[in-house]
Amino acid sequence: MAKTGMRDFFTAMWFTILFRGIASLAFGILAFAYPGITLDILVTVFGLYAVIDGLLALWAEYRRKGGGMTAMLQGFASLAAGVFCLALPAVAVIYVILLVGLWNIAAGLLQIAGAFVLRNDMSNAMMLGLGGMLSAVLGLVIILYPAGSALSIIWIIAGTAALVGLVLIAFAFSLRRAGLEISR
Repeated sequence: MAKTGMRDFFTAMWFTILFRGIASLAFGILAFAYPGITLDILVTVFGLYAVIDGLLALWAEYRRKGGGMTAMLQGFASLAAGVFCLALPAVAVIYVILLVGLWNIAAGLLQIAGAFVLRNDMSNAMMLGLGGMLSAVLGLVIILYPAGSALSIIWIIAGTAALVGLVLIAFAFSLRRAGLEISR
């Protein structure tokens, strides 16, 4: 990618990734603050979060003018999970743990792929890979231990969201800084 193209990409993308990180962090904080909420409410909150995350990922890919599949696939995975939770909440309550675990693994693997693609274009691309690794590992924990207490599962979900949110926020600012350095 040419220097001007990378600068435009970094400039356009950092703000979207920042909002995704803020949304993830806010979801994690709310889940920690109110651990006693029922799975029905958690399904709705997660559904809304996943729809917003999916739309922002697709918007990021649209602004980038295509060319990469990871953000688009992640966006569709998030949208599918969110729409499922919102459209069929009674069914989603039964499967929410498995669904959240699978979603975290898919999103994490796609973030790792994105970091691999960006590794030559910016020095801090591995931060995105770290967030993806955290998301995938915690998703695997959710799937392997679904019989744990609801409180523990809520804390795992909240921890995943908060950690991924913090990593995405840090990555967004690294992306912004890289865009500013390219424009000099």
